[in-house]
Amino acid sequence: MIARCRSILFVTAWAAVLTAVAAQPGFAQPQKSPANWDNIRQFAPGAGIRVALKGHGTVRGQFASVSSDSLSINSKNGQQTLTQATVAGVWSRGRSHRARNGLIGLGIGAGVGFGVGAGASTCRELCIGGKRLPEEVFTPLGAILGGIIGALIPSGGWREVYRAQ
Repeated sequence: MIARCRSILFVTAWAAVLTAVAAQPGFAQPQKSPANWDNIRQFAPGAGIRVALKGHGTVRGQFASVSSDSLSINSKNGQQTLTQATVAGVWSRGRSHRARNGLIGLGIGAGVGFGVGAGASTCRELCIGGKRLPEEVFTPLGAILGGIIGALIPSGGWREVYRAQ
């Protein structure tokens, strides 16, 4: 009986981990080649970008414009025009996906909670106060915990748009 309970919990935990990995953005999406200068044209004016310069550090600011051989950025020091020859790489700030991550975590947590509750229904060692805690208790607890954890997962970080060859 105890071995059966442990195997139910083990399978449920692995299902949750695999679901979380498969739900990550970009898991199965093809990426554009970062060596193409035209990738920078996708930005709307005012978009947050970070530009690495060849041997001179980085510049952060808002995208202003791009031409065939230069990039204009509004930074703390005013508008700067950087030639393609001086740019080592360009990154854009992605949108935050905390609400989406929270919903994914909520679903995964509810599934794990349901699995734990199903295991608790047949296992005597998962009791509190002499009463077994079935799915009705563990499912919402798992959903709440999963939603909180999902919302706390960092998202919207920097993604590479251009890299000099």
